[in-house]
Amino acid sequence: MASNAGLDAFSRPVAYADDNARTSFLQNVALWTLGGLGIAGVSAVLMMMAVMAVPALQHRYVMLGILLGSFFLAQNVASNMVFGGQKVAGFVFGMVSEGVAMGYLLLAAVTVGARVYGEGFEALTILAQAGGLTGLTVLSMTVYLWAAPKNLSMIGGALSVMFVPMLVLMAISFVFPIGGVFGILISGLFVVVSGAGLLYNLNQVIHTMRTDMHVEGAYTIALGMLVLFWNLVVLLMKLTDRR
Repeated sequence: MASNAGLDAFSRPVAYADDNARTSFLQNVALWTLGGLGIAGVSAVLMMMAVMAVPALQHRYVMLGILLGSFFLAQNVASNMVFGGQKVAGFVFGMVSEGVAMGYLLLAAVTVGARVYGEGFEALTILAQAGGLTGLTVLSMTVYLWAAPKNLSMIGGALSVMFVPMLVLMAISFVFPIGGVFGILISGLFVVVSGAGLLYNLNQVIHTMRTDMHVEGAYTIALGMLVLFWNLVVLLMKLTDRR
């Protein structure tokens, strides 16, 4: 506590902040996160429309290049901007980059949904299911982490090794799908890893970031939610296709 005595009331670690500073931080994080997800959603819809209109974007290797490039820009370039001196620009750039990748996912999910559940709003069933599961996951994790920080160092260590390969495999397995039970198991593993990543990120944001780092916190959470959402959609598509 003594080491934080000279810090401004709204720029100290969340774990040591007073109730007002902590509440303000979490409210700002929530608003920025929702805004980021909205930006990613609009970008995804525009990209989906572009893919439908431009046949060249449907080529598998073009798709793979765009997916890998979008993941790299969001997870590395934009992230460095957010945690550097260009927070807002990096935040918007990263969410747009994620949205570009998500455009392919939306198109695939709507296509499968239309075939299985029917046209119209029914075609959005898979997306709605994945969105609901992602939201419930974030809520339950927040409740679990709220009282005190958890020791998730083992998860953090594992993620440092597994996360980047998982992103690459996510893109490759989306463009070149793995069918059957093995494909479902791989998708299930990706859901578990991305869920663990989101839990670790939430723990870091809620308990270790400074209370003036709401943009960084929101970006961290939004990225984790989008990765989990991606893997849930892919898993649900595989399960739906087996009906």
